[in-house]
Amino acid sequence: QVPHTDHGVWLVITAKAYLDEAGDHSILDEMVAWTDDPAPASVREHVTRALRFLAAAVDERGLPYIEQGDWCDPMNMVGYKGKGVSGWLAEASSHAMSLWSEVCAAEGDEDTAGWLKAEADALVERINRHLWDGDWYGRGITDDGAVFGVSTDKEGRIFLNAQSWALLCGAADEDRKTRMLKAIDEQLVTPYGVEIQAPSFTAMREDIGRLTQKWPGVAENGAVYNHAAAFYAASLYHVGEGDRGFNVLRAMMTNPDREDIAARGQLPLYIPNYYRGAYRQFPRTAGRSSNLFNTGTVAWVYRMVIEQLCGVRGNGKGAVVAPQVPSSWQTFSFTRRLRGATFNVAFSRDDGIAEQVVEIDGQRVEGGRLAVIEAGRIYDVRVKAPR
Repeated sequence: QVPHTDHGVWLVITAKAYLDEAGDHSILDEMVAWTDDPAPASVREHVTRALRFLAAAVDERGLPYIEQGDWCDPMNMVGYKGKGVSGWLAEASSHAMSLWSEVCAAEGDEDTAGWLKAEADALVERINRHLWDGDWYGRGITDDGAVFGVSTDKEGRIFLNAQSWALLCGAADEDRKTRMLKAIDEQLVTPYGVEIQAPSFTAMREDIGRLTQKWPGVAENGAVYNHAAAFYAASLYHVGEGDRGFNVLRAMMTNPDREDIAARGQLPLYIPNYYRGAYRQFPRTAGRSSNLFNTGTVAWVYRMVIEQLCGVRGNGKGAVVAPQVPSSWQTFSFTRRLRGATFNVAFSRDDGIAEQVVEIDGQRVEGGRLAVIEAGRIYDVRVKAPR
Protein backbone atom coordinates (compact mmCIF):
# COMPACT_ATOMS: atom_id res chain seq x y z
CA GLN A 1 0.00 0.00 0.00
CA VAL A 2 2.86 2.39 0.79
CA PRO A 3 5.38 2.79 -2.05
CA HIS A 4 8.78 1.49 -0.96
CA THR A 5 11.69 1.15 -3.34
CA ASP A 6 13.96 -1.64 -2.09
CA HIS A 7 12.16 -4.87 -3.06
CA GLY A 8 14.42 -5.82 -5.97
CA VAL A 9 17.54 -5.73 -3.80
CA TRP A 10 16.29 -8.54 -1.57
CA LEU A 11 15.22 -10.64 -4.55
CA VAL A 12 18.85 -10.68 -5.72
CA ILE A 13 20.39 -11.33 -2.32
CA THR A 14 17.96 -14.16 -1.57
CA ALA A 15 18.45 -15.80 -4.98
CA LYS A 16 22.25 -15.57 -4.71
CA ALA A 17 22.20 -17.05 -1.19
CA TYR A 18 20.09 -19.96 -2.45
CA LEU A 19 22.40 -20.59 -5.42
CA ASP A 20 25.49 -20.57 -3.18
CA GLU A 21 23.92 -22.96 -0.70
CA ALA A 22 22.09 -25.38 -3.01
CA GLY A 23 24.11 -25.07 -6.23
CA ASP A 24 20.77 -25.48 -8.00
CA HIS A 25 20.98 -23.20 -11.04
CA SER A 26 17.96 -24.90 -12.64
CA ILE A 27 15.78 -22.62 -10.52
CA LEU A 28 16.78 -19.74 -12.80
CA ASP A 29 14.85 -21.41 -15.63
CA GLU A 30 11.65 -21.86 -13.60
CA MET A 31 8.77 -19.97 -15.22
CA VAL A 32 6.83 -17.57 -12.98
CA ALA A 33 3.91 -15.25 -13.80
CA TRP A 34 3.91 -11.53 -13.02
CA THR A 35 1.41 -9.80 -10.77
CA ASP A 36 0.12 -7.75 -13.71
CA ASP A 37 0.85 -10.16 -16.58
CA PRO A 38 -0.18 -13.84 -16.67
CA ALA A 39 2.46 -14.61 -19.35
CA PRO A 40 5.29 -16.25 -17.38
CA ALA A 41 9.00 -15.45 -17.53
CA SER A 42 12.02 -17.19 -16.03
CA VAL A 43 13.25 -16.42 -12.54
CA ARG A 44 16.41 -15.15 -14.23
CA GLU A 45 14.33 -12.62 -16.18
CA HIS A 46 12.39 -11.57 -13.07
CA VAL A 47 15.58 -10.79 -11.16
CA THR A 48 17.32 -9.05 -14.04
CA ARG A 49 14.25 -6.93 -14.81
CA ALA A 50 14.04 -5.93 -11.12
CA LEU A 51 17.58 -4.56 -11.40
CA ARG A 52 16.78 -2.77 -14.66
CA PHE A 53 13.88 -1.13 -12.85
CA LEU A 54 16.17 -0.03 -10.00
CA ALA A 55 18.73 1.32 -12.47
CA ALA A 56 16.08 3.43 -14.19
CA ALA A 57 14.30 4.81 -11.10
CA VAL A 58 16.91 7.49 -10.39
CA ASP A 59 17.09 11.29 -10.23
CA GLU A 60 19.27 13.68 -12.24
CA ARG A 61 22.29 12.72 -10.08
CA GLY A 62 21.74 9.05 -10.87
CA LEU A 63 20.72 8.22 -7.27
CA PRO A 64 17.63 6.04 -6.58
CA TYR A 65 14.34 7.58 -5.45
CA ILE A 66 13.16 6.63 -1.96
CA GLU A 67 9.46 7.54 -2.42
CA GLN A 68 7.87 6.73 0.97
CA GLY A 69 10.48 4.38 2.39
CA ASP A 70 13.22 1.87 1.69
CA TRP A 71 14.33 -0.86 4.14
CA CYS A 72 13.59 1.68 6.86
CA ASP A 73 9.79 1.71 6.76
CA PRO A 74 9.14 4.90 8.78
CA MET A 75 11.56 7.01 6.71
CA ASN A 76 8.41 7.93 4.85
CA MET A 77 8.72 11.67 4.19
CA VAL A 78 12.19 11.94 2.63
CA GLY A 79 10.83 11.52 -0.88
CA TYR A 80 7.05 11.68 -0.82
CA LYS A 81 7.14 14.65 -3.23
CA GLY A 82 8.94 12.47 -5.77
CA LYS A 83 12.43 13.98 -5.52
CA GLY A 84 14.13 12.55 -2.41
CA VAL A 85 16.72 9.80 -2.78
CA SER A 86 18.12 7.00 -0.63
CA GLY A 87 21.89 6.78 -0.20
CA TRP A 88 21.49 3.38 1.39
CA LEU A 89 19.50 2.12 -1.60
CA ALA A 90 22.23 3.35 -3.96
CA GLU A 91 24.73 1.23 -2.01
CA ALA A 92 22.40 -1.77 -1.77
CA SER A 93 21.57 -1.58 -5.48
CA SER A 94 25.26 -1.47 -6.36
CA HIS A 95 25.92 -4.50 -4.16
CA ALA A 96 22.97 -6.41 -5.66
CA MET A 97 24.09 -5.58 -9.19
CA SER A 98 27.59 -6.86 -8.46
CA LEU A 99 26.18 -10.11 -7.06
CA TRP A 100 23.90 -10.67 -10.05
CA SER A 101 26.70 -9.78 -12.45
CA GLU A 102 28.63 -12.75 -11.03
CA VAL A 103 25.62 -15.03 -11.56
CA CYS A 104 25.10 -13.82 -15.15
CA ALA A 105 28.79 -14.25 -15.98
CA ALA A 106 28.74 -17.82 -14.63
CA GLU A 107 25.68 -18.47 -16.80
CA GLY A 108 27.49 -17.17 -19.90
CA ASP A 109 25.43 -13.99 -20.23
CA GLU A 110 28.38 -11.61 -20.63
CA ASP A 111 26.27 -8.73 -21.97
CA THR A 112 24.05 -8.54 -18.88
CA ALA A 113 27.00 -9.20 -16.58
CA GLY A 114 28.95 -6.32 -18.15
CA TRP A 115 25.99 -3.94 -17.98
CA LEU A 116 25.41 -4.76 -14.31
CA LYS A 117 29.08 -4.28 -13.43
CA ALA A 118 29.11 -0.89 -15.18
CA GLU A 119 25.94 0.19 -13.35
CA ALA A 120 27.34 -0.96 -9.99
CA ASP A 121 30.58 0.98 -10.56
CA ALA A 122 28.68 4.09 -11.67
CA LEU A 123 26.60 4.02 -8.48
CA VAL A 124 29.78 3.81 -6.38
CA GLU A 125 31.12 6.92 -8.10
CA ARG A 126 27.87 8.82 -7.48
CA ILE A 127 27.72 7.69 -3.84
CA ASN A 128 31.21 8.99 -3.19
CA ARG A 129 30.55 12.24 -5.05
CA HIS A 130 27.22 13.14 -3.45
CA LEU A 131 27.07 11.38 -0.08
CA TRP A 132 30.57 11.16 1.45
CA ASP A 133 30.66 13.63 4.36
CA GLY A 134 34.35 13.46 5.27
CA ASP A 135 34.19 10.76 7.96
CA TRP A 136 31.05 8.81 7.04
CA TYR A 137 28.31 8.56 4.42
CA GLY A 138 25.04 10.48 4.46
CA ARG A 139 21.81 8.48 4.57
CA GLY A 140 20.01 10.27 1.74
CA ILE A 141 18.85 13.54 0.21
CA THR A 142 15.41 14.99 0.95
CA ASP A 143 12.81 16.28 -1.50
CA ASP A 144 14.17 19.78 -0.85
CA GLY A 145 17.77 18.80 -1.58
CA ALA A 146 19.12 18.50 1.98
CA VAL A 147 21.65 15.73 2.59
CA PHE A 148 20.88 14.14 5.97
CA GLY A 149 22.71 11.80 8.27
CA VAL A 150 25.77 14.08 8.15
CA SER A 151 28.00 15.90 10.63
CA THR A 152 26.01 19.16 10.50
CA ASP A 153 22.87 17.42 11.81
CA LYS A 154 22.31 17.79 15.55
CA GLU A 155 20.15 14.66 15.64
CA GLY A 156 20.41 11.71 13.28
CA ARG A 157 24.01 12.63 12.43
CA ILE A 158 25.15 9.13 11.47
CA PHE A 159 23.13 6.14 10.22
CA LEU A 160 24.63 2.67 10.51
CA ASN A 161 23.14 1.21 7.30
CA ALA A 162 24.76 3.89 5.14
CA GLN A 163 28.18 2.78 6.43
CA SER A 164 27.58 -0.99 6.36
CA TRP A 165 26.42 -1.09 2.77
CA ALA A 166 29.19 1.26 1.64
CA LEU A 167 31.55 -1.51 2.76
CA LEU A 168 29.45 -4.22 1.09
CA CYS A 169 29.29 -2.43 -2.26
CA GLY A 170 32.96 -1.41 -2.24
CA ALA A 171 32.38 2.36 -2.15
CA ALA A 172 34.63 2.82 0.87
CA ASP A 173 38.36 2.61 0.17
CA GLU A 174 40.84 1.91 2.98
CA ASP A 175 41.00 5.52 4.16
CA ARG A 176 37.21 5.91 4.19
CA LYS A 177 36.84 2.56 5.94
CA THR A 178 39.20 3.64 8.72
CA ARG A 179 37.33 6.92 9.22
CA MET A 180 33.93 5.21 9.19
CA LEU A 181 34.89 2.54 11.73
CA LYS A 182 36.24 5.22 14.06
CA ALA A 183 33.02 7.22 13.75
CA ILE A 184 30.89 4.13 14.38
CA ASP A 185 32.94 3.18 17.45
CA GLU A 186 32.66 6.68 18.86
CA GLN A 187 29.01 7.41 18.10
CA LEU A 188 27.09 4.14 17.67
CA VAL A 189 28.75 1.32 19.62
CA THR A 190 27.25 0.68 23.07
CA PRO A 191 27.58 -2.09 25.69
CA TYR A 192 24.37 -3.58 24.25
CA GLY A 193 25.31 -3.49 20.57
CA VAL A 194 25.48 -1.01 17.71
CA GLU A 195 22.78 1.65 17.39
CA ILE A 196 20.99 2.12 14.07
CA GLN A 197 21.56 5.89 14.18
CA ALA A 198 22.57 8.61 16.61
CA PRO A 199 21.81 10.90 18.26
CA SER A 200 18.19 9.81 18.51
CA PHE A 201 15.60 12.32 17.35
CA THR A 202 13.80 14.11 20.19
CA ALA A 203 11.40 16.04 17.96
CA MET A 204 9.58 15.55 14.66
CA ARG A 205 11.61 16.24 11.54
CA GLU A 206 9.08 16.53 8.76
CA ASP A 207 11.49 15.98 5.87
CA ILE A 208 12.49 12.56 7.27
CA GLY A 209 9.21 11.24 8.65
CA ARG A 210 7.61 8.95 11.16
CA LEU A 211 10.82 7.47 12.55
CA THR A 212 11.55 10.84 14.18
CA GLN A 213 8.26 10.61 16.11
CA LYS A 214 9.25 7.40 17.86
CA TRP A 215 10.53 7.61 21.41
CA PRO A 216 14.32 8.25 21.50
CA GLY A 217 16.18 4.95 21.52
CA VAL A 218 13.15 2.92 20.37
CA ALA A 219 13.03 0.94 17.11
CA GLU A 220 14.38 2.87 14.11
CA ASN A 221 14.95 6.01 16.20
CA GLY A 222 18.34 5.05 17.58
CA ALA A 223 17.74 1.57 19.01
CA VAL A 224 20.25 -1.23 18.87
CA TYR A 225 18.19 -2.52 15.96
CA ASN A 226 19.58 -6.01 15.52
CA HIS A 227 18.62 -6.43 11.87
CA ALA A 228 20.73 -3.38 10.99
CA ALA A 229 23.48 -4.61 13.30
CA ALA A 230 23.48 -7.91 11.39
CA PHE A 231 24.04 -5.99 8.14
CA TYR A 232 26.97 -4.28 9.85
CA ALA A 233 28.40 -7.65 10.91
CA ALA A 234 28.03 -8.87 7.31
CA SER A 235 29.90 -5.83 6.03
CA LEU A 236 32.70 -6.31 8.56
CA TYR A 237 33.19 -9.95 7.57
CA HIS A 238 33.04 -8.85 3.92
CA VAL A 239 36.11 -6.63 4.41
CA GLY A 240 37.98 -9.09 6.66
CA GLU A 241 37.21 -7.42 10.00
CA GLY A 242 36.40 -10.73 11.69
CA ASP A 243 36.97 -9.66 15.30
CA ARG A 244 34.69 -6.66 14.93
CA GLY A 245 32.10 -8.78 13.16
CA PHE A 246 32.07 -11.34 15.96
CA ASN A 247 31.75 -8.62 18.61
CA VAL A 248 28.67 -7.25 16.83
CA LEU A 249 27.05 -10.70 16.71
CA ARG A 250 27.95 -11.50 20.32
CA ALA A 251 26.39 -8.28 21.60
CA MET A 252 23.02 -9.43 20.27
CA MET A 253 22.87 -12.19 22.88
CA THR A 254 22.35 -11.51 26.57
CA ASN A 255 25.26 -12.60 28.74
CA PRO A 256 24.28 -15.56 30.95
CA ASP A 257 24.70 -13.59 34.16
CA ARG A 258 22.26 -11.93 36.55
CA GLU A 259 23.44 -8.37 35.92
CA ASP A 260 23.08 -8.36 32.13
CA ILE A 261 19.79 -10.27 32.21
CA ALA A 262 18.40 -7.70 34.64
CA ALA A 263 19.64 -4.75 32.56
CA ARG A 264 18.19 -6.10 29.33
CA GLY A 265 15.10 -7.82 30.70
CA GLN A 266 15.89 -10.58 28.25
CA LEU A 267 16.93 -14.21 28.73
CA PRO A 268 19.58 -15.46 26.29
CA LEU A 269 17.05 -17.59 24.41
CA TYR A 270 16.53 -15.60 21.22
CA ILE A 271 17.62 -12.40 19.48
CA PRO A 272 14.99 -9.66 19.89
CA ASN A 273 14.05 -7.06 17.30
CA TYR A 274 15.95 -4.40 19.24
CA TYR A 275 17.43 -3.28 22.51
CA ARG A 276 16.81 0.29 23.66
CA GLY A 277 19.39 2.73 22.33
CA ALA A 278 20.06 6.45 22.85
CA TYR A 279 22.80 5.22 25.19
CA ARG A 280 24.60 8.57 25.28
CA GLN A 281 21.35 10.53 25.74
CA PHE A 282 19.28 8.34 28.07
CA PRO A 283 21.63 5.75 29.62
CA ARG A 284 19.14 4.70 32.33
CA THR A 285 16.85 2.90 29.88
CA ALA A 286 19.50 1.85 27.32
CA GLY A 287 19.83 -1.87 26.75
CA ARG A 288 16.25 -2.85 27.59
CA SER A 289 14.94 -5.54 25.26
CA SER A 290 11.93 -5.01 23.04
CA ASN A 291 11.12 -8.69 23.75
CA LEU A 292 9.88 -8.84 20.14
CA PHE A 293 10.93 -11.86 18.11
CA ASN A 294 9.53 -10.59 14.78
CA THR A 295 12.80 -9.69 13.06
CA GLY A 296 14.79 -10.46 9.94
CA THR A 297 17.95 -10.58 12.06
CA VAL A 298 18.28 -14.30 12.57
CA ALA A 299 18.70 -15.38 8.94
CA TRP A 300 21.61 -12.95 8.58
CA VAL A 301 23.18 -14.06 11.88
CA TYR A 302 22.87 -17.71 10.82
CA ARG A 303 24.64 -16.98 7.54
CA MET A 304 27.38 -14.96 9.25
CA VAL A 305 28.10 -17.75 11.74
CA ILE A 306 28.04 -20.55 9.16
CA GLU A 307 29.53 -18.85 6.09
CA GLN A 308 31.92 -16.30 7.64
CA LEU A 309 32.89 -17.21 11.20
CA CYS A 310 32.96 -20.95 10.41
CA GLY A 311 33.73 -19.92 6.86
CA VAL A 312 32.39 -22.78 4.72
CA ARG A 313 30.14 -21.62 1.89
CA GLY A 314 29.16 -22.68 -1.60
CA ASN A 315 30.81 -21.01 -4.56
CA GLY A 316 29.80 -21.90 -8.11
CA LYS A 317 30.11 -25.68 -8.40
CA GLY A 318 32.48 -25.84 -5.45
CA ALA A 319 33.09 -24.28 -2.06
CA VAL A 320 35.25 -21.77 -0.24
CA VAL A 321 36.75 -22.58 3.15
CA ALA A 322 37.84 -19.30 4.77
CA PRO A 323 36.99 -19.08 8.49
CA GLN A 324 37.24 -15.70 10.19
CA VAL A 325 37.72 -16.97 13.72
CA PRO A 326 37.94 -14.53 16.65
CA SER A 327 41.60 -13.90 17.47
CA SER A 328 41.11 -15.03 21.09
CA TRP A 329 40.02 -18.53 19.98
CA GLN A 330 42.97 -20.93 19.79
CA THR A 331 41.08 -24.05 18.62
CA PHE A 332 37.69 -24.60 17.07
CA SER A 333 35.96 -27.52 15.33
CA PHE A 334 32.63 -28.10 13.64
CA THR A 335 30.81 -30.18 11.05
CA ARG A 336 29.08 -28.53 8.11
CA ARG A 337 26.88 -30.32 5.57
CA LEU A 338 26.74 -28.70 2.17
CA ARG A 339 25.18 -30.02 -1.06
CA GLY A 340 25.15 -33.61 0.17
CA ALA A 341 28.77 -33.57 1.35
CA THR A 342 30.12 -33.42 4.90
CA PHE A 343 32.94 -31.08 5.93
CA ASN A 344 34.65 -31.95 9.22
CA VAL A 345 36.66 -28.83 10.02
CA ALA A 346 39.34 -28.42 12.71
CA PHE A 347 40.83 -24.96 13.28
CA SER A 348 43.95 -24.19 15.30
CA ARG A 349 46.43 -21.38 15.80
CA ASP A 350 50.00 -22.49 15.20
CA ASP A 351 53.49 -21.06 15.53
CA GLY A 352 55.74 -20.44 12.56
CA ILE A 353 53.15 -19.52 9.90
CA ALA A 354 52.47 -16.08 8.46
CA GLU A 355 49.02 -16.59 6.96
CA GLN A 356 46.01 -18.85 7.23
CA VAL A 357 46.44 -22.23 5.53
CA VAL A 358 43.65 -24.61 4.46
CA GLU A 359 44.25 -28.33 3.89
CA ILE A 360 41.54 -30.63 2.53
CA ASP A 361 42.21 -34.35 2.88
CA GLY A 362 45.84 -33.57 3.60
CA GLN A 363 46.38 -31.37 0.52
CA ARG A 364 46.91 -27.62 0.76
CA VAL A 365 44.17 -25.76 -1.10
CA GLU A 366 45.08 -22.32 -2.43
CA GLY A 367 42.68 -19.68 -1.18
CA GLY A 368 40.61 -22.44 0.45
CA ARG A 369 38.83 -22.99 -2.87
CA LEU A 370 37.44 -26.41 -3.67
CA ALA A 371 36.55 -26.60 -7.38
CA VAL A 372 33.76 -29.18 -7.14
CA ILE A 373 31.76 -30.57 -4.21
CA GLU A 374 31.17 -34.33 -4.48
CA ALA A 375 27.84 -35.32 -2.92
CA GLY A 376 28.20 -38.12 -0.37
CA ARG A 377 31.87 -37.43 0.26
CA ILE A 378 33.34 -36.65 3.70
CA TYR A 379 36.01 -33.95 3.58
CA ASP A 380 38.64 -33.73 6.32
CA VAL A 381 39.55 -30.06 6.61
CA ARG A 382 42.38 -28.55 8.63
CA VAL A 383 42.69 -24.79 8.98
CA LYS A 384 45.87 -23.38 10.53
CA ALA A 385 46.15 -19.70 11.40
CA PRO A 386 49.00 -17.64 12.88
CA ARG A 387 49.00 -17.68 16.69
